[in-house]
Amino acid sequence: MEMMEVVATEIMDAALHVAVAGRTLAVAERDGTHDPATGRALTGSWLWDSSLVLASHLASCVHHHHLRGATVLELGAGTGLPGIAAVACLGAARCVLTDVRPLLPGLRTNADANGLTAEQADVRELRGEQLEPGVQVDVVLMSDVFYDPEDMPAMAATLHGLWRDGDSNCDCDGGGGTVGWAASEVRDGVQDCVDVLREQGFEVVEVDRVTRPLLRDPEQAADFAVYRLFRRTTSPSIVSDPTPITRTGC
Repeated sequence: MEMMEVVATEIMDAALHVAVAGRTLAVAERDGTHDPATGRALTGSWLWDSSLVLASHLASCVHHHHLRGATVLELGAGTGLPGIAAVACLGAARCVLTDVRPLLPGLRTNADANGLTAEQADVRELRGEQLEPGVQVDVVLMSDVFYDPEDMPAMAATLHGLWRDGDSNCDCDGGGGTVGWAASEVRDGVQDCVDVLREQGFEVVEVDRVTRPLLRDPEQAADFAVYRLFRRTTSPSIVSDPTPITRTGC
């Protein structure tokens, strides 16, 4: 996979410049964003490597028909890079950026900074497994959301509410319905999270794995996996090979 250029700058609170498909995007980070209940800093305030890996994967993906003209929802968007890149660089018509309330101003700021109008970038609060009703999308994006297997049933419920089933007779990926991509650092617990999503009715296929220097500690490197998700239309007992890896670029 072609690596994404990341250059530190001094924009807004703290920002990075990220090159995606020939365009440079500004991503602001907000160090002062905290959970009002606990007082802890919200990790979604910062840009993380999995977002870079996911945006880079989408930019290199040969199946751009999934994004062209699509409505894209980023679940737990944080700084919003993959969703913003989908619209600003990769041909999607609209993105819905979702996260907890304290992170919404930062998402709006990043969308505005990259020239996206309110119609092109809709920022919405994510409360537990609940989004506003009536949101169905073509593409779901997720980065660094595979942490705790106990959270996965709620995430699966959210995904089921968003998913649009396609035509089973269509020979395209996902049958023309909703398709998802997720990226995660390869760490303990990720496979358990994937297994729970499979139990909840989703096919989750690892399609790429890359090793890259860490954004915040370039002397260290880590492995990152990219997954493609479809909602299963066959019996839940019929599950594909639990750890398939293909090198198709998508």
